[in-house]
Amino acid sequence: MNKLLRFGLIAGITLAGIGIETTVFAGSAKALPGQTIDEAAAWMEAHPTLRALRSEGLSIRRESTPARRYTFHGSVFPPGGGSGESLLVRRHSGEPVVIHSEKLTLVDIVSGVSIPRLEDSLRSIYGAEIFADYRRAESLLVFSTDRPEDRGTDGLMRSHLLEGDLYGYLLELMPNEDGELQTGAVTVMLKENAAALAENLRDREINRGEFEDPTTGPRMEGDGPSLNRLLRTIQ
Repeated sequence: MNKLLRFGLIAGITLAGIGIETTVFAGSAKALPGQTIDEAAAWMEAHPTLRALRSEGLSIRRESTPARRYTFHGSVFPPGGGSGESLLVRRHSGEPVVIHSEKLTLVDIVSGVSIPRLEDSLRSIYGAEIFADYRRAESLLVFSTDRPEDRGTDGLMRSHLLEGDLYGYLLELMPNEDGELQTGAVTVMLKENAAALAENLRDREINRGEFEDPTTGPRMEGDGPSLNRLLRTIQ
């Protein structure tokens, strides 16, 4: 308990409504993309929501039942790119190896996964400052990475890439074959990785006609970036 109290006020919550009892803290300690592997691992161990074991390293899995679970993974590679060779180049150059992205994935077969739950999870894990950066973020790209046979079906996945002042954000909705939203993910990445990912996706997918205009339709004052419009494209 003393270890947790160092981070501030302890309060019982249920992370994103998935039925896993945990705690949330009020404090300034955060692990974010750009920090070293050791810093991120120590933060994950101390975080009262994640509570990573030392043996788990940068990847954890928690569940209340097999139908309700979440995973959290920190990576030294940016989303959609990176290799062991590039990691070796960084090591040999003396450049510190840092975390490029952190991904939270929620699965709830019983109640489903909604956009508010993904956003609440982002706020619970990273705090008000990062959540505010996400809310102000600029939409870069709306895209799908599904198989060709999934196009035009209820199971088509949709992703939304955004760039804030501090970090990049990737929200993903993964409906099952019946169109039910039971899996979702939110990734926080280095700001420069968001722009690079958008460019790579455009280069790779431009001929597939996958992209939608993320600015289409009215945006109410204070709405912030949301995937509600994406939901309308797959429901």
